[in-house]
Amino acid sequence: MTITYTGDVARSRSFNFLKLLLRWKGSLWKVIWCELLLWLFLYALISVIYRIVLTDSQQRTFEGIITFCANYTDFVPLTFILGFFVSLVVSRWWNMYESLGWIDNAAMHIASYIEGADEETVTLRRNLVRYLVLVEAMVFIRISQPVQRRYPDLAALQKAGFINEVEVEAMESIDSPHPKHWLPIFWSMKLIKQARDCGKISHDFFVHDLFLKLKEYRSGLGKICGLLGTPIPLAYTQVVFLAVRSYFFVALFGRQYLQSDSKLTTSEKTERNMIDLYFPFATIIEFFFYVGWMKVAEGLFNPFGGDDDDFEVNELLNRNLQLGLTIVDDAVSKVPAQVRDPFSKTGNDAPFVPAEHPHFHFPLSASSFKRRISSTIAVLPSIIPVSTNGHTKQTAVELIEHPSNQTFT
Repeated sequence: MTITYTGDVARSRSFNFLKLLLRWKGSLWKVIWCELLLWLFLYALISVIYRIVLTDSQQRTFEGIITFCANYTDFVPLTFILGFFVSLVVSRWWNMYESLGWIDNAAMHIASYIEGADEETVTLRRNLVRYLVLVEAMVFIRISQPVQRRYPDLAALQKAGFINEVEVEAMESIDSPHPKHWLPIFWSMKLIKQARDCGKISHDFFVHDLFLKLKEYRSGLGKICGLLGTPIPLAYTQVVFLAVRSYFFVALFGRQYLQSDSKLTTSEKTERNMIDLYFPFATIIEFFFYVGWMKVAEGLFNPFGGDDDDFEVNELLNRNLQLGLTIVDDAVSKVPAQVRDPFSKTGNDAPFVPAEHPHFHFPLSASSFKRRISSTIAVLPSIIPVSTNGHTKQTAVELIEHPSNQTFT
């Protein structure tokens, strides 16, 4: 499920963001702890073997290997490779999010353009919405494991009510090796054309607009299929993941503290890891950033899985079905009676807060001051007429003096 934390950081306070570090689900700690423990275990094992098991001559040979690895640890431009790869993955992830099928616009156009309260018209509107959700479900079955487990085939969709037996037979009668999630869109277009011929849609422009909404909806889902069906080249993905893991494999040896370093002077020790005697503090910090960076790319690579921060596609299907049917059925005839707005008497300026609140507080936490304004007094800009070459232009702005000369705090 998607981890939402924006409510915890609604105000920019230091401790609010520190609280985020204590979260577990969807956190950096959850995605790297296993690999970090494995790396620390191997590091400690190599250190013990070097200090206890090896003879003096073997230790000198091993120290040569350590020195060689230490000299070539930064040979690979890891920051450049990871930065470009993560940027590419995030861009694809955002494109997928923007292409998700949200039924709101299409449902509101259907409810507005197809008029009538008879059973046939109501059924038409509901079926159009159902077909749109059916298309989305058929696409998600192909790309999302959670939806595959929920609806493994057409029979499961039929049992859930997305498609009936007649429609299943019509779909199976079409012989095509390719996915048929385009078919409900085609049915919807034919039904819209029939509605226009029967007079249920009053203008050809409405038909055109509905067709555009169906096209946008289908194009977005098709774009998702295209992005997942044509991923980032495998060789590039392998280069990135291999580079990160190779870097820390070499660091297992290159970041070892040498026993011979204990014989060096303090100034000479600065050339080696003087502080990281037995526990590689600096390397672990690198591990947090580099491996965590790579895990971000792994998590966003396919956002239709079952990870903590993947898209809630099952919830999206539920939402689209419930909201779409509500729009085209329950909300069609429930337009409120129109009355004159109260601002015709009170003025065009909306009140800052409800009357029961004595003051309105501007939370200018990043500013150099804070202020409170009475709910009955407002400081508004005043337009001053300025004469320019005989023509009056309203360009200057000043603040109206506060009536009670109240001091802001």
